[in-house]
Amino acid sequence: MKEIKDLPEIDDVVLPKVGNVRPGVYILALVIFIILLVVFLIGFLPGIIKGGKYVNFDSQIDNVGVYVDDNFISGTPSQKFISSGEHIIVYKKASQVIAKETIEVGHPVFLTWLFHRYQDVNLSFNELNDEKVDIIIKNDINLIIDQSSILNFTSVVNYIPYFMQYAKDAIAFELSTKEIEEDMNIASSFITSVEMLNDAKATYDYLGLEYGNSLLKAEELFNGSGNEVGKSFKNIEINTKAETLKVSNIANISALKVESLPFVMGDITYNTYPSTNEAGIEINNIESFYLSKTPISNFLYSLFVAENPTWAKSNIDSLLEKGLVDDNYLKGIGLSTNAPSLIPITNISFYAAQAFCDWLTEKTNTKIYIPSEEEWTLSCFASNNHINNTYSSSLISTTSNINQFDVMLGGVWEMTSTPYIPLSRLIDNRDELITEIQNNHNYDIIVKGGSVLNNSVNINTVGAMDKSACFEYMGFRIAYKK
Repeated sequence: MKEIKDLPEIDDVVLPKVGNVRPGVYILALVIFIILLVVFLIGFLPGIIKGGKYVNFDSQIDNVGVYVDDNFISGTPSQKFISSGEHIIVYKKASQVIAKETIEVGHPVFLTWLFHRYQDVNLSFNELNDEKVDIIIKNDINLIIDQSSILNFTSVVNYIPYFMQYAKDAIAFELSTKEIEEDMNIASSFITSVEMLNDAKATYDYLGLEYGNSLLKAEELFNGSGNEVGKSFKNIEINTKAETLKVSNIANISALKVESLPFVMGDITYNTYPSTNEAGIEINNIESFYLSKTPISNFLYSLFVAENPTWAKSNIDSLLEKGLVDDNYLKGIGLSTNAPSLIPITNISFYAAQAFCDWLTEKTNTKIYIPSEEEWTLSCFASNNHINNTYSSSLISTTSNINQFDVMLGGVWEMTSTPYIPLSRLIDNRDELITEIQNNHNYDIIVKGGSVLNNSVNINTVGAMDKSACFEYMGFRIAYKK
């Protein structure tokens, strides 16, 4: 066995007192402090540093923009974290303030990272009036019109049910049944895809309304029947009379008077979109008018800009900001009042052409305007190149016949004042619809005639162009009446 040895004596371990406080007391106090510190750091500090609540924003009106202290947050319905304190909440739609209110967001602190606190906001429409309602409803229809330019929707280009958005707003604003029916009929005349058709049908059903004329035509168009539509196109002879419109001592415009005459605009075509753009319809309500023999020249536009520097190329930034032109405005165009150029002015927008007409109205004391599609088409029957269906490779080619219009096919695309409405050749109330769109909605314009780039274009071909677009091969003629 091993020998048991005596262990040396060891002094007892004695913890020192702190401030005359026994170790057991201050150790307990230290443990309690540590526990409280952990509770504070985990349970309270996050809430103190980031105080606020998750606020739920909602409204009866669909897809309203929410602004907190002038900063856009999201659309409704939505949920966002808002810091504690007083905040000004604004609801906007179509840039219109429809509700405004000051709210107080509380400052909870305990375990806010784990248990979220919520607050609901549903503002009353205290800033809404009839004018704003009208603007919002028109904006809903404009969204439908804009989306009609998309013919194929994919996972990248998603379809947005704007018809249903309109319906929800119409109900929230308590529009009358008659108003809703009229709006839906207008919007349905812009249906260009199966997705739009299905959205419109679902919206009619949601509203409990019978399908309108435009929707029924759209349903026929997209049901795959392939039937023929339109009246047969016929060439006609029209009488014209030459006239000169004096602009100034150094500039005149040669024009031709076109007598009123019934005719068919378009031809028989298949009942498929976009072929129906050229479906023949009878036109018999045009008054006699005058049309410039050639498109407006570079020289005439130079005179306009010289007197209206707002439309100078140097002011393009301001014009872009107002949405009156695009980046191509007067690109590559040299304007000069000293070296007259007879080639058509191009790379200008519809808005610029309208401004030119307003200027010319004042100069001549005659109401000048951009011709309608009907007026342009009727005039084309007296065009030198329509007669032979020929195309001009020169933008300044003329004819020796003073009673014929020059280069209405194959020179430049020419603007008309007529809105592009996809189903306008199929519906019953075309004239009323055109007037409504012109007065109240955004729209693309119809352009006619083609250019040297489009040798397959004929008198019936319909193109469409954004009103702010500036194109190297697009110009315009002016029209007037006496």
